[in-house]
Amino acid sequence: MNLKSAKKIFWDSEEDMVQGPYLVSSQQSNIIIRTPQKFGDVKNYADALMSGCTVMISYGELDKAVKNRIFDYMNGVSYIIGAQVEMVATDVMIYAPNSVGVEKETVKKSRSWL
Repeated sequence: MNLKSAKKIFWDSEEDMVQGPYLVSSQQSNIIIRTPQKFGDVKNYADALMSGCTVMISYGELDKAVKNRIFDYMNGVSYIIGAQVEMVATDVMIYAPNSVGVEKETVKKSRSWL
């Protein structure tokens, strides 16, 4: 059996064969970066997360009570829809739907005195 006869067995026509490199397109993913000013802002962030957008929130400019309310609300929404929650930096969190992978690099702290 030569290559031409093997090709006829596996492919019905020449059109089924891939003729070269091709680009595989994927669904577009949006990232929304926000700094809330009041608790009322959180509804829009939750809606964006539930519609498939990744939401990054900076909590730095909020008082502690509002910060905790927004944090609890977003974590509740994330739990319900199965989203990932990661701390990016102090007072910065990222909420990603389960269709988006989030990988955070862990930094090993050296015990060396150097």
